[in-house]
Amino acid sequence: MKIRARTVTTLALAGLIGGALSISPPLNAQESAAGHAMHQGGAAVKAAANAAADSVKHAYHATKDQVGDAALTTKVKTALLTSDLTKKYSIHVKSDHGTVTLDGAVDSPTAAAHAKTLVANVHGVAMVRNHLTWPVSAR
Repeated sequence: MKIRARTVTTLALAGLIGGALSISPPLNAQESAAGHAMHQGGAAVKAAANAAADSVKHAYHATKDQVGDAALTTKVKTALLTSDLTKKYSIHVKSDHGTVTLDGAVDSPTAAAHAKTLVANVHGVAMVRNHLTWPVSAR
């Protein structure tokens, strides 16, 4: 940092003649503005880093949920396909956080109730939404 000789002389002379004068050189004002700008820039970087971290966490949890739902769907389909009473039907299974939805057609209300009971007993199933249908004549 260079300070002009005239500025130093003026300040020294003012200090000798008038006592202690409080004059801020322009350099301090520039440093203060630069410091403020750097602080704001640092805060913006920190906010961006926090937002990126939140995005990564969200992506991780979403992926984990999808894998969990897919695993539950597989377990439910396996249970339906290994049961002699339900393996002959084409039952669509959808899982969402422990809630399993069954869609498709069966031949009777008894078959629909059996499918619901079978699915409810699969580990990880919290609730079953039974949207299975059967012919009207079977009601």
